[in-house]
Amino acid sequence: MKKSFRIAAIAAAVLLTVYFMPFVTVNVKDSQGRTWRVPFGVSFVQDTGSELQFSSLRSAYALGRDASNALHSYKESACYGKTYYYDAGNDVSLAAAAAEGVLPTKLTYQYVSGNACAGWTDDDEVAWPFGSIKDAAKTADTAEEAKDHGWFIIEDGKSLNTGAYNDFARKVKQGVMCYMRTLIIESGKTRYIDLQLLESGKVRVQTWDGTTATDEEYARFSDTEGDGGAKPVYVYRTNEKVNGVLLFTVNP
Repeated sequence: MKKSFRIAAIAAAVLLTVYFMPFVTVNVKDSQGRTWRVPFGVSFVQDTGSELQFSSLRSAYALGRDASNALHSYKESACYGKTYYYDAGNDVSLAAAAAEGVLPTKLTYQYVSGNACAGWTDDDEVAWPFGSIKDAAKTADTAEEAKDHGWFIIEDGKSLNTGAYNDFARKVKQGVMCYMRTLIIESGKTRYIDLQLLESGKVRVQTWDGTTATDEEYARFSDTEGDGGAKPVYVYRTNEKVNGVLLFTVNP
C-alpha cells in the first residue's frame, strides 16, 4: 500500500513538473510535412496563413517559456521595428509566440512568408523610427505634436527647438549615421524634410508638402553660421560648395 502510494506520489510530481515547468523543445511535423521547433508535448492543429496553431496539455507558462527558447533556435534579426526569427528550412519569419488557455492549452506562432528582413541595411535601421515621410502628416501636423516626436520644428521662420537640430548636425560632422525629421510651418501650411546621413557618407534628403515628394542624395552638407547666429542649411551634389540647395535656416 505504501509502495503504491509512493509510486502514485512520484507519478503525480512528475506530471505536475511537466505541466508547470519549462522543459525541452522538440521537432514536430505539420499536416504538410514541414518540421517546426516547438515545446515538448504539443501537437499541430492548423496553419491559418499567418499563424501556426498547436495544442498541448501543458501549462501556458511552461509553453511560453519553451516557445521562446524554440524561436531563438532560428536566425534572429531586427527590421521595421520588429524582431524576427527566420526559419530557412520553411522560408518563413516567425514574429512571436503566445500560449493561452488550459486543457488543452493553445500555442500560436505568428509568421510572415519569406525572410522579412531580406535586404535590410543599417541605413534602413537608422531611418525607420520616423517611418515614411508621406505618412508624416498623419503622425503630427502641429508644432506641439512634432515636439513630442522629437522632430526639429521651424514655425514662421523661427526655430522652436534648436537643440534637436544641433544634435543631428553634431552627429553628421562626427560621421555618425543619424536621421532627423523637420516640420516647417509657414502661414499655417506644413512641409516636411527628412535628413539622413547614409553609411556611404552621403546625405539623403526627402521632402513632402502633402502633394509632391522628392528623394535625393547629396555629397556634402553645410550649416555655416552667419550674421546674428542664423545657420542656413545647404546640401551640395558634389564635394565642392557650389550650386548648393538651401533646405531651411536655423534661427536661434
